[in-house]
Amino acid sequence: NLRYELNMRQQPVAARACGFGERDRRVVDPPPILELKVIDAVTGKVDSENTPYVYTTLHCTLINSMTYRDESQIEPAHPNAPATQRLMGTAVASPFSGTDETGRRGTFFVFPDLSCRNPGKYRFQFRLLIVDPLNLSVGTTSRIQSSIISEPFEVYTAKEFPGMRASSALLKALRKQGLNVAVKKGRE
Repeated sequence: NLRYELNMRQQPVAARACGFGERDRRVVDPPPILELKVIDAVTGKVDSENTPYVYTTLHCTLINSMTYRDESQIEPAHPNAPATQRLMGTAVASPFSGTDETGRRGTFFVFPDLSCRNPGKYRFQFRLLIVDPLNLSVGTTSRIQSSIISEPFEVYTAKEFPGMRASSALLKALRKQGLNVAVKKGRE
């Protein structure tokens, strides 16, 4: 019997609102990085051998920082109009197995491509799903194995945005091991 535990290794801090043009998208900085620990429920020991890498995904939702209400979409002005996405980018991540900046082995989920259209204070909610390959018929759902909510972060207008930060040692370490993500120098 396994228990899944998520840990925020890198919290989002700020973003520049990207508006409604696809060319003007700006990513949340720094990118959220989460670590998954698989724990044997009987012994309480971390069981890294049983991480189901192939069937594991982490899904991200944008929520209000105060009410925790889902704000991934902007409600349409008219009842028959489609909703517009407030959260842009890749909101699902697959696990990356590697070592952190201290050389400790782990399973990481990185979200380098998240953007938000509107200024405001938000949080991310992350939900871990493990798909059962023996139960993949149409209409089946996967149970949420674990979830975690980030610290609040601010989405600024272009004029108020303080600038990008340099990439963390953790992100650089994961990139050196093959994670496909850009590294930034920051505003120094």
